[in-house]
Amino acid sequence: MTGYEKLKLSVENDCNDGNKCFNPNGCDKHGAKCFHEYCDKFKWTIDRAKHYGEKLGLNWEDVLNSWEEKRNYWYMNYYQESNQPEIRDNVRVFETTTEMLKNIGHREFRCPACGGVSTSPYKCDSGFLMGRGRGKRKAVCNWNVGGLFGDMGKGVYVYCKDKLAGETIFMPISWESERAL
Repeated sequence: MTGYEKLKLSVENDCNDGNKCFNPNGCDKHGAKCFHEYCDKFKWTIDRAKHYGEKLGLNWEDVLNSWEEKRNYWYMNYYQESNQPEIRDNVRVFETTTEMLKNIGHREFRCPACGGVSTSPYKCDSGFLMGRGRGKRKAVCNWNVGGLFGDMGKGVYVYCKDKLAGETIFMPISWESERAL
């Protein structure tokens, strides 16, 4: 089953539980009976996969297939700007993972929570002690790039074409001076 077929089946199942109203071009609201916007998410996802294909010189179906292979939770939560951002200047694109690692250089990343230097691009291991409030004990920072506040707007989204995959990581120290420009 292709990524398109898998996603379409998921959306159709949700639509059939409600108003049986699947429309691949987006929700048409059926006289305001449709409130779930499952079809809008389907259209957004297909449009975003096509955007990736165009910007990266890839087949959009391959992009969607890779997303669907990795998706392990509800598509309404998986497909969103933070997981599949538009390919713009703030997204770093590499042909290979090896090229990305070489470009990063030393495994040093800025934790957006404590400002310390972590050896992990995903979870702070800086050892920096964070205050827990008035009269409370300090604890070692263990901030994680995932979650609601994740990178706090201070990370970077990297995409490796050889893996057809992208993710947000803490800002590599070697890239900080470039970001300031």
